[in-house]
Amino acid sequence: MHPALKAEINRALALFEPYLTNATMWQSWPPRLAEAARYALFGGGKRVRPCLALLSAEAMGGDFHSALPWAAAIEMIHTYSLIHDDLPSMDDDDLRRGRPTVHRQFDEATAILAGDALLTEAFALISRSAPDPRYAQNWCRLLAEASGGRGMVGGQVDDIKGVSDLDSLISMQRKKTGALIAASVVGGGVIADVSPEWMARLERFGDALGMLFQITDDLIDQEQDADRDANSFLHHLSHEDVIKERDRWAQIAKDSLEGANSKYALSHFVDYICHRDL
Repeated sequence: MHPALKAEINRALALFEPYLTNATMWQSWPPRLAEAARYALFGGGKRVRPCLALLSAEAMGGDFHSALPWAAAIEMIHTYSLIHDDLPSMDDDDLRRGRPTVHRQFDEATAILAGDALLTEAFALISRSAPDPRYAQNWCRLLAEASGGRGMVGGQVDDIKGVSDLDSLISMQRKKTGALIAASVVGGGVIADVSPEWMARLERFGDALGMLFQITDDLIDQEQDADRDANSFLHHLSHEDVIKERDRWAQIAKDSLEGANSKYALSHFVDYICHRDL
């Protein structure tokens, strides 16, 4: 990771982690529900999506503090999706990030409800904490579209069904993985009141970064995916062509930022996603 990007991420997380830790919702939830949700939410994730939200806001002329509700809501949605993905009826995983999954640490019913609680609380948090009602309206729409049937949930259905060609794989991954990453970026632009032109640029950047993230995941997990016969770019392209596809999406992402006054953190983020853990 580029030293400048590492410094920016550390600065973002120094605000984000206390904000999420001190959220008032934990005081009103049943203790076991709060314990299960916090177990997942503070389980060692890299905070890619909230960092993107905060860095995008600042790059477009906003600030970290105003974007914190959006960053927290995005991470709650991401965490809920992981809890449900791990369930026996979905991927049936026993471990995540080296720890028992929520349904193994607690029980299946508690895991389902913890995911449900995080999903719904994300919208509540936006509604009560956005700096302006206009931001709340736009954020709620973005979050619903990215996480619902036309986004992450729809992509998960496509994943379960399976894909037959490269075009359907790209469509599935654009919804399942890419939609929430793209929304993280676009939501940062909302708080900065960017122009329609720059909103379109952020949408292109977020879409490209989402595809880049998934391609890199496939490269990292290629042995595991081979065992599971998973939907992967490596099932449709040679390793060399997947690398070319990765580099193509990275360039699209960087090109989308041309002309931004403070693009460097986001540009370094592209490199970080492109080469992480390889």
